Amino acid sequence: MSYTRSYRESITVSGSESKTVSYPPSQNGGSHTVTVYYEQVVPVDVNIHVDTIPYDRSVKDCNQNVHLLTGAVTAFQTAEIAAKVVNSKKVADTVINGFFGYIRSEISQQISELSQAVDSHLMHMRELAQACMAKKNQLEGDYHRISGRYSKIFEDLNRELTNRISELDKITFGFVNEANSHNSRYINSDLVTTVALFGKDNGETLSKLSTSIAKKRALDTLNQAKLFLWQQKYLGRTIAHSMLNENTAGSKYIPVCFCETNDENNQINRDVYTPRHIPSLGQEKLKKEIGEKFVSSVDTWINPAREYQDILENYFSAELRAWSREGDVRSARVRDMIRKLANINNIKVTNN
Repeated sequence: MSYTRSYRESITVSGSESKTVSYPPSQNGGSHTVTVYYEQVVPVDVNIHVDTIPYDRSVKDCNQNVHLLTGAVTAFQTAEIAAKVVNSKKVADTVINGFFGYIRSEISQQISELSQAVDSHLMHMRELAQACMAKKNQLEGDYHRISGRYSKIFEDLNRELTNRISELDKITFGFVNEANSHNSRYINSDLVTTVALFGKDNGETLSKLSTSIAKKRALDTLNQAKLFLWQQKYLGRTIAHSMLNENTAGSKYIPVCFCETNDENNQINRDVYTPRHIPSLGQEKLKKEIGEKFVSSVDTWINPAREYQDILENYFSAELRAWSREGDVRSARVRDMIRKLANINNIKVTNN
């Protein structure tokens, strides 16, 4: 919108002005120049009229252009978002299809590998089942043979006890046999009563004594048989734990520690440390041979197979977990230091 502003100020004006005056000749005539100095306060009025019609028109045009630009940007953003959504769906579908395809192929590969492993384990289990059946038949045969042997022993013991009881109560048995053979003896005779009472008392006493002795001997025999059976079962269990389930040929490894040290005279001392449960390795001659093999195989040390390193790492980690205590800061710090010092990945082996 156009507007007008008025300003009123006073300024001081100073200066000088020369003026030449001519005078008519009275006698000679001539001119005279006069200089006048002045200083005056002059009021100044300033009216400023600002015409904003062109500016307003340009602002209106700019506003229209801005609205048009805003509409264009909005349309562009909408189109861009729609394009991003479409492309995102395409990328997501591609990634999902690729992921599920990869997972499907991986699962198929694992299924094939596991099926092969299962088949091999089934074959191994069939072999173990056949070995178990053979062992069962062998144990049944051993059981029948041992039970038959002990049945014969108990039958002989029963027969021996019967003979001994008959020998101990021979008088009573003889009397019974004699009494049965003489059924026509007089019932009212005094001797019949005396002999019967004597035979009864003596027979009861002797039978109790012989029965107690037989029981004692039978109990001792049963205890000996029980001890024998327990020792045989313990021996069989020990043999079963000591034996492998299958006959395989392979190498067994025993851990040893070989150390080289320098003494005060700068001489190299070599020593070999072996497990205590294998006393044969503690012989000086064998230690010397092991030390010479270590010294002679300096150039033949190689890195072990990755499978062996994994087995060693698992065993080492299990031993560390079994040794350390949960929640103990010192135990965790010592475990970490042991793991750093071990450095299993840098272990080397030799076949010499």
